[in-house]
Amino acid sequence: MEQDTAPDATRQVVLRIVRQVLDRPRIGLDDDLFDHGATSLSFVRVLAQIHQELGVMVHAAALGGVATPRNLAACVTAEPAVAAASRGV
Repeated sequence: MEQDTAPDATRQVVLRIVRQVLDRPRIGLDDDLFDHGATSLSFVRVLAQIHQELGVMVHAAALGGVATPRNLAACVTAEPAVAAASRGV
C-alpha cells in the first residue's frame, strides 16, 4: 500500500466512483470496499472506471490487501508512468 500523497481532488473522484459503482453513497475514504458488499466483479468495475476517468490502471496487488478509496487514490497518484502510457504520452 502506498503512502497517501494523493491530492484531495483525486481522492474525491475515486470516492465518487466507488460510491456510484457499489451504489453505496455513505462509503468513506477509509472503508474497506469488500466490507460494504464489493465483489470481485464490482471491484474490477471500480478499477475500470478509474482507468476511464483518470487514465490510470491501478493493479489490485498495489493496494497491499486493503481496498479502500484512500488506498485506491494513493495508487492512482503513484502510477504516473502507467497513466502516461495509457494516454499514449
